[in-house]
Amino acid sequence: MVGTDAASGPQNAPRNLAQNSQQDARAWTVRALLAWMVPFLTEREVDSPRAVAEILLTSVLGVERLRLYMEPERELAPEQLARLRELVQRAGRHEPVQYLVGRWPFLGRDFEVAPCTLIPRPCTEVLVERALAWVRERAERDASATSIEALDIGTGTGCIAISLALGMRAILRPDGAGCRPLRAGDAASRGASAAAVTPSGPLRVARDISRDISHDGAVDVTAESAADAGAETPVEVGVGKPAFRMVATDIVAEAIELAARNAARLGAEIDFRPGDMFAPIPDDERFDLIVSNPPYVTDAEYEELDRNVREFEPASALRGGADGLAFVRTVVAGAERRLRSGGLLLVEIGWKHGDAVRKLEGRSAWSAIEVLRDADGHERVLVAHRA
Repeated sequence: MVGTDAASGPQNAPRNLAQNSQQDARAWTVRALLAWMVPFLTEREVDSPRAVAEILLTSVLGVERLRLYMEPERELAPEQLARLRELVQRAGRHEPVQYLVGRWPFLGRDFEVAPCTLIPRPCTEVLVERALAWVRERAERDASATSIEALDIGTGTGCIAISLALGMRAILRPDGAGCRPLRAGDAASRGASAAAVTPSGPLRVARDISRDISHDGAVDVTAESAADAGAETPVEVGVGKPAFRMVATDIVAEAIELAARNAARLGAEIDFRPGDMFAPIPDDERFDLIVSNPPYVTDAEYEELDRNVREFEPASALRGGADGLAFVRTVVAGAERRLRSGGLLLVEIGWKHGDAVRKLEGRSAWSAIEVLRDADGHERVLVAHRA
């Protein structure tokens, strides 16, 4: 067992892990490593230290969490110890574990993540679920519809656009099958993913990252899981069933490239266009559905964000101006011009913005306005129906 004293505790463990002697490699078992990492991360006030330790260890080993407890005396190879040492040091500096492992779940699928984009958060899932419910209702109500065209503004990792594209394809299958069934591990990770908000703040990655772990505790970060969650077989659209088209924009070139990789791996066909907000969209191009998760953190709130968010996630994807609504207003204005009659706009908003966006009700462009709450009970998504 690894202790926490000055000689063998967390302060010296990172240096010890870098040693490549066979004797040192045999000393660091799964059990010993967890016994070192948890106190090390706890002392540095890292959120959910045990969950973070388990995620890092499963990532390095390429196994699910359950395997850690089935094989507690498993020894790590020297190169695995060196990699783990680097990750734990970075985690101790509050770098988000999502960036450290390079992937994170969203609605039952793993998405590649990187510091050029925001980390997918569970509060955004309600936006996708509402959009897909609308698509299903529209298809069932109007069998003569010939297409559904959707646009995602500020796509980031592509998690919204990809989830919508795959969901629409599943909904519009000739056999009437619903969305792709979640795997057993996915179902729990979706239903119990990390809280992105708390009553005291607008945005966080996870107060309890363990809620982002599946029923057996594993986060899908292994090569096997990536293949398992990979491309779905394209399907033919049946007669009388609408087809769909998905367009996504982002001002950050690296984000577009990352989203395109996610789409290719997951088998989603999306027209990615680099550019600021609606700039890549011609004035005469129209859509049935427009969605967006724009920056909406107020200037005051930004200064109070947890350091793992403020210091590592891109400020350009977080800050929404003095009142947090600068980009929300741009999305709404652009949607007024580009949504077809009867179309739907869904925009993620700050948890205090509900009253402000309800004022759209009086504008002639919109026939109905509502605000959806996320899983934590916070007002989170503007839903606006085009008149």
